[in-house]
Amino acid sequence: MMRWRHPLVYRPLVDLSTMEDRHITITYRLDRATIQELCAQLEPDLMSTTRHPTGIPPLVQVLSVLHFLASGCSQKTVAMASEMSQPMFSNVLTGVLSALLKHLRSYIVFPQEDGPDVGLVAAVEPVGSEEEEAEEEDVDNRNKIIMQYFQ
Repeated sequence: MMRWRHPLVYRPLVDLSTMEDRHITITYRLDRATIQELCAQLEPDLMSTTRHPTGIPPLVQVLSVLHFLASGCSQKTVAMASEMSQPMFSNVLTGVLSALLKHLRSYIVFPQEDGPDVGLVAAVEPVGSEEEEAEEEDVDNRNKIIMQYFQ
């Protein structure tokens, strides 16, 4: 007796080059270049460890999670928009957030010294940028203003 197999269903690939810049910014709260850089950085962590040919591509994973974080919609709503089940989206969300946490230290810097303003500084540029010294002075000034507000 011959068993019938269901045909493999491949997820449609998301192509940022076909989307308008305004739509990307509204949907994901980031611009095209930032999303592409983020995907390139997270791709090694998000590649499927299974040999299944229909695994969710890293770009789709990142875009789904960015949409979830930017919209405030429920997991089920974002999962339906991303054409995956809610349990699958939950796994994707966990994977992408874990990958983001691994790279957290390259984008967010907390002061190491003890003081009243510890924990208020977040750098936009990756650690080690050329503008770091000038930004430190600006950040110190902003922290002083913030601390005056809370006193």
